[in-house]
Amino acid sequence: IPPPVIHIESYSEDSISFSLKMTTNIKVSGYVVNIYWTFDTHRQEKRTLIIDGEKSIQKVANLTAHTPYEISAWAKTELGDSPLSFVHVVTSGTRPASPSLKAKAINQTAVECSWTGPRNVVYGIFYATSFLELYRSPHNTTTTSHNITVIVQRDEQYLFLV
Repeated sequence: IPPPVIHIESYSEDSISFSLKMTTNIKVSGYVVNIYWTFDTHRQEKRTLIIDGEKSIQKVANLTAHTPYEISAWAKTELGDSPLSFVHVVTSGTRPASPSLKAKAINQTAVECSWTGPRNVVYGIFYATSFLELYRSPHNTTTTSHNITVIVQRDEQYLFLV
């Protein structure tokens, strides 16, 4: 079974359109696509798409300008799963400036986080007790506002990233 062909159809500041096809007569029931990107070298993010059907054009939106993305895909066929194929693309535009984060303990289990940055976007707040945990498996939440109160364990020091 050959890997699927991923072709970048177009890209912009906040989206990528790509097509998927197989160069074989083997019946394809669908594809599994993973889109990976890294923020601030601390946290790798992933979005997974499950796509039904043989040929497909997909548009992934809500992306960040001037950010490298890796798209991997494999096909589900009547004979089993295909090998992976990969493609890399960098969205156009200018990457937004990093927010300026302030974290202030309210009490032993609550931390008020606030930051600056553009309106009408989604912010991810990541926190952990070590850099290793911040990279591998941080606690996280999202919000469209510029502040949030995070509940933490008492008697621990935390690192925060927005």
